[in-house]
Amino acid sequence: MRSIKDFGREGESGNQTLKEEVASVAAKYAGKSEEELIRTLRQNVAQAKRNGTFSIEQLDGFVSVVSPSLDDHSRQRLMALVEMIKAE
Repeated sequence: MRSIKDFGREGESGNQTLKEEVASVAAKYAGKSEEELIRTLRQNVAQAKRNGTFSIEQLDGFVSVVSPSLDDHSRQRLMALVEMIKAE
């Protein structure tokens, strides 16, 4: 999957590809409980940190893109998850 930094840099076709990738990831996790999603997220973050591909800057960039489209409850939940990720 491409970096969130690439969002909007490739014109409309690039944005469409990113939207398709996001839809694909969302479909992969559809129907899972919050507990399962958080466990998977923690595993993926741990793996990314081990192999050197985790970036706090990229995570913060994702939050800045996604956060404005969330309601207050979802934004607070996202921030709690981000803090959990950063603390691990």
